[in-house]
Amino acid sequence: MRPRFQRILALSLGLFAVALPHAAVPEEKEVYSAEVRLFALDNRPGFSRLVALDLPSGQSVAEISLPPRGMSLVATPSGRYLLVSRGRDTDRQWLTVVFTGKEEGRWSRPVVAKSLLLGRGWNIGHGAEAYTLGGRLLAFAERDALAFRFPEEALAPEKAFQPEIIRLPNPDHYHVVEAPEGTYLTLLARGQVVLFDRDLREERARFSCPVEHGEAFHAAMGRSAFACARDVLVLEGGKEVVRLPYPVAERIGAFLEGKGVFFGYSDRVTHLQRLDPVALRLTPIPLGGVFLRGSSDRERLYVLLSDGRLQVREGGEGRLLREVRVSRPFPELDEDTGGAILPDLAPWPERGLVYVSLPQMGLVAEVDAERGRVVRYLRVGGSPTRMVLVRP
Repeated sequence: MRPRFQRILALSLGLFAVALPHAAVPEEKEVYSAEVRLFALDNRPGFSRLVALDLPSGQSVAEISLPPRGMSLVATPSGRYLLVSRGRDTDRQWLTVVFTGKEEGRWSRPVVAKSLLLGRGWNIGHGAEAYTLGGRLLAFAERDALAFRFPEEALAPEKAFQPEIIRLPNPDHYHVVEAPEGTYLTLLARGQVVLFDRDLREERARFSCPVEHGEAFHAAMGRSAFACARDVLVLEGGKEVVRLPYPVAERIGAFLEGKGVFFGYSDRVTHLQRLDPVALRLTPIPLGGVFLRGSSDRERLYVLLSDGRLQVREGGEGRLLREVRVSRPFPELDEDTGGAILPDLAPWPERGLVYVSLPQMGLVAEVDAERGRVVRYLRVGGSPTRMVLVRP
């Protein structure tokens, strides 16, 4: 055999050996140890990510890249999926579905399950909870006057996403309240509350409610409350019960649910307004500061003030129980629909804790709500805003 041919043959055999399949490795179970998992939306300029922290260790287990300028972060009823909406400042308003890693008897790694480009002007939930209608999830594409209704199973990565499409009256800002007499659909721009059948197909009644924003439903009385520009409209059985004028020169824009009552609030107010749905009374509660963010677990209210104080209040009367400073005063924040910039609160009542995101510091404060002290700061980085706590 010629020397030149021998060299070529040796080189060919060497390359063939390199091209052989990689050696097999054993499969290991992807299991994480956690009691709960906290998700924080980091909205830094031009870039967004979702950070997953396992608690109580505080260990970061995933950083999931998202389209920039996330707006809303909500969990489905099972806690298996999160929905993250893109802000409204672009024509590519993605709706991202994240699998939280919650499985039967274990936690696995959170990942993106779906990316949906279906509409514009997403409105997907209130606080940290996704909207539902008749036991199925509901998402509004408000600029397109459409609603998408679908079972939670449709969010699984292996399933086709084939939602029911509900056409709405016109582009507007919408909310729904399910009541025994049907489903109320609120229209902010039109200033109306419309009673439909349960599936939002047949209109049954209309009520005037200028600049409607803020809803509450009291199951025991079967009463629905809607915050209008000058008063709170209370309906029962499809009929108007009363209109309660605001007792202070501040309107309600949303409600926190307490123990059989509701607490109305809005941006930059200096009072909560306690709504008693049985006695039909609004009572102002001075905060001693400017409201920035609020949350509740029904037993307790958590109110973050603009000067960096966190208040823990009793969920029945709204009495102040404890107060703790979690941050220096927040900078002047004016959040629009282009993306989230405000801090957020995520209670863990089983442990007596509440988590506070601090966008200006890149931190999440862990607060002992029973003792009124900051336990530690979790370093997330960036600008953490919206949060969701997922339980097993």
